[in-house]
Amino acid sequence: MLTRLQAINQILVAVGEQVILVEVAGAGDYANAGAVLDAETIKVLAKGWDFNTDNGWKTGPDSDGHVLIPASVLHVASSDPNRNIVQRGDRLYDVDRKSDEFDADLEVNLIRSFAFEDCPYHVQREVVGRAIKAYQRSYVGSSQLDQFAQEEQYEAQGDARDAESVIDDFNMLDNPDLYYLRRRVHRRLV
Repeated sequence: MLTRLQAINQILVAVGEQVILVEVAGAGDYANAGAVLDAETIKVLAKGWDFNTDNGWKTGPDSDGHVLIPASVLHVASSDPNRNIVQRGDRLYDVDRKSDEFDADLEVNLIRSFAFEDCPYHVQREVVGRAIKAYQRSYVGSSQLDQFAQEEQYEAQGDARDAESVIDDFNMLDNPDLYYLRRRVHRRLV
């Protein structure tokens, strides 16, 4: 697991800057790299990973009939494919009924935001890879460094996808649209 300081130092070293030994609020390169790290963390987490996705989260309306969304939520969608429920501001909105008032409990799927330090290592690595590239493009602008940053980002992204597929135990044969591909066991009649 990486600390925020370690991640920022990886960003700085990748573009030829000196490392920072302690976190100092407002320090130029540190503040810039920290802002890029935070922005890239949100972008990566918004994709939805196993650790930050809550499927079937049950919630209900408050006394005014509104279903409020926690501040840490990046994306929300109805678990019921027949209901078109979206996020509007800090509450849910029923697009079909054109109302933000609900009279019953709902089941929704959420994608949540977390601090960089609370993410698994494979996600941290992808965030840092993307942050290196973004920082380099925004503050340095070297085409040679951009190529190195691109390679690091692709490697980190591939490793993150591999780790996630192991965690989620993805299997294309679990897809109901592909059941016909399953092998059938044929028994011989004697």
